[in-house]
Amino acid sequence: MATVVARLLVLLVASACVAGCGGAASTGSTTTTTFPKRFCAAATSYENELNREASRDKRDLAKQLTIVTEIASTAPPQVRADAQTFLHALRDVGHDPKLRNNPSVETAVNNVNRYASDKCGFFTQQGPSTGF
Repeated sequence: MATVVARLLVLLVASACVAGCGGAASTGSTTTTTFPKRFCAAATSYENELNREASRDKRDLAKQLTIVTEIASTAPPQVRADAQTFLHALRDVGHDPKLRNNPSVETAVNNVNRYASDKCGFFTQQGPSTGF
């Protein structure tokens, strides 16, 4: 089961190097961008939790579920359905192993990951502090 959970979890944040989330706003000819701060904070927490678990080689499904619940509840409309799909799959994978390789779950998790990476500024954060 740990392998199943790990696969689902890693898909969400595999490409994210997280240090935090924030927003940027400007005036004049530049674009104004507002990041979904609560969603980004939850995504950051999730990445930090996965890193903590990986360093201890021990999964904490209860903690992950708590964080993914926050991700799903704060997900912007663009990824809300995908975040819900991810949450339900994480909750149910122990009882339904077929979710492990379900293409629609993988797509949903990838969509949430992509959105978090793009909108939370994961790649513009302090890379050296993450060890990469």
